[in-house]
Amino acid sequence: MPFKITIDSNKESFPADSDETILEAALKHGHSFPYGCRNGACGSCKGKLIEGRIHYQNEMTGISEQEIKEGYALFCQAIPDSDVIIEAQEIDRVGEIAIRKLPCRVTEIEQLSHDVIRLYLKLPKSERLQFLAGQYIDLLLREGKKRSFSLANAPHNDDCLELHIRHYDGGLFSEYAFHELKESTLLRFEGPLGTFFLREDSERPMIMVAGGTGFAPIKGVIEHALHLGDKRPIHFYWGAR
Repeated sequence: MPFKITIDSNKESFPADSDETILEAALKHGHSFPYGCRNGACGSCKGKLIEGRIHYQNEMTGISEQEIKEGYALFCQAIPDSDVIIEAQEIDRVGEIAIRKLPCRVTEIEQLSHDVIRLYLKLPKSERLQFLAGQYIDLLLREGKKRSFSLANAPHNDDCLELHIRHYDGGLFSEYAFHELKESTLLRFEGPLGTFFLREDSERPMIMVAGGTGFAPIKGVIEHALHLGDKRPIHFYWGAR
C-alpha cells in the first residue's frame, strides 16, 4: 500500500510505494527535488523528516549520525514505513541546479541514418546529472575546446545521457565520433546548460519547431511532459531530409 508523502512548506503530497525511495517517488510525480549521486554519497538530496518513519536501503556517507539525530534524511535512500511529512527544497529555476564537470563512458553508438548517430553516455555509479528537460551539455575536448549537444533523454530517465550527433565534414567532434570513437571510450562534459527547458508550471499550449538533430531537446521535453501527465496541447513540427 502506498504511503503519503507531504511537503511541509506547501502541503502538497504524493504517494510512494513501499519499495521506492522518497526521491524516486517525488521525481515520478513531478516534484523537482535536488540530487546528485542517488546512492547516498553526496548529500545533495538532504532534507528534514518532520513526522513519520523511514528506513534506509543502503549504507550512506552523505549524512552524519548527528544529522540523523537532528531529523535530517537522505531522500535518495529513505524508504517510507508510514505516511511522512518532510521539509524539502524544490528546484524551479535553472540557476538552482549546479553546473558540474563530470566523466562519462560511451556505452552505445547507434547509427540512426547515414549522417546521424546516437550516443549513450554512462556516468560513474556515484554520480547522476540533474537537469531540466531540454537543456544541453558541453563535451570537453582537447586544448580547451568544447562542443555543445542537447540532451535527448528526459530527466526522469537519467540512467544514461542520450546525444544525437550529426556528421559535418571537418567537424572537430563529429569527424571523431563517426570515424574513431568506440564504445567504452571515456569522455568529459560540463552541464547542464541552457535556458530552453520545459516550463512545468505553465498551462499554455506548446508549439515546437525543429530541424534535423534539433529534434533532440524536443524529444526530451515531450517525453517528460507526457511522463508528468501534462494535459496541454502539444504541436511539434519537424523538418528533416
